[in-house]
Amino acid sequence: MRLKVLIAGQEGMVGKTIYNFLKKKKYKIIECKRKDLDFTDQASVEKWFKKNKPNIVINAAGKVGGILDNKNFQSDYIYTNSMIGLNIINASFRYDVKKLINLGSACIYPKKTKQPINENSLLSSQLEETNEGYALAKILSLKYSQHLRKKNKREFISLMPANLYGIGDNFDLKSSHVLPALVKKFTIAKIKNLPNVEVWGSGKVKREFLNVEDLSSAIYFTMKKKIDYDFINVGGGEHYSIKKIATMLKKIIGYKGNIVFNQKYPDGVKKRKLDSTKIKRLGWKPRIGLRKGLEKYCNYYLNEIYPTE
Repeated sequence: MRLKVLIAGQEGMVGKTIYNFLKKKKYKIIECKRKDLDFTDQASVEKWFKKNKPNIVINAAGKVGGILDNKNFQSDYIYTNSMIGLNIINASFRYDVKKLINLGSACIYPKKTKQPINENSLLSSQLEETNEGYALAKILSLKYSQHLRKKNKREFISLMPANLYGIGDNFDLKSSHVLPALVKKFTIAKIKNLPNVEVWGSGKVKREFLNVEDLSSAIYFTMKKKIDYDFINVGGGEHYSIKKIATMLKKIIGYKGNIVFNQKYPDGVKKRKLDSTKIKRLGWKPRIGLRKGLEKYCNYYLNEIYPTE
């Protein structure tokens, strides 16, 4: 019997990439678009699971956005992501899902903690204020999944990826993450021959990035292997300042103007690099270097997104 897979959030960047990845592996994926099911509605989610009976569930659904959007809409991020996570995990438990892979985020970890961040740092101190709502919702889902796993011996595991980027990303400057925002700004500045590109914050903070295709391979790896951990980090391995990233993108895109850092905007945590030792010891590692990943990413924006905006 072919296993039936539900990818919650299959129209988003992460969900769509996983969808295409698993299609190539000949998995039977249950179609479930936004218009078909509201994951914040518990009764609807229960009804859907009862009818479709997925064997494997990947939770890639959620409200996501950049630092300013997170800061300005904390209550929305708490409510929407908590409801989505709890409903999917609860229904997976009630309807005997064989394996659940719940996707979280590196932002679940405290504002001040030892770098690189290992899984034991969770809940050890205060969260970063700008994305506290999103982080709390993701922690809630992680913990619910963890307790169900321990009490009922279920194969429920959460993956905590580093900052994601890739095909299907959100390039809306009002709500996007740092990489798509910078790619868009530098590309437009080059095309329009603008003298400056504004980068939010000081440029001094450091981030680790993971290509969404590498995350898809990590999810597939986790599907195929019995994992004894409740949750594990998934990092890309390369850790750079935003200033370094901006300079790299400027060179890739071929922009000749100036970079201006606007420190009126928040930086977020000063450093965030994940310790991905556990998943690497199990046999997975990222394969897409940041430079090559960014080159493909910039070409994607220029050739497929920019002409349609």
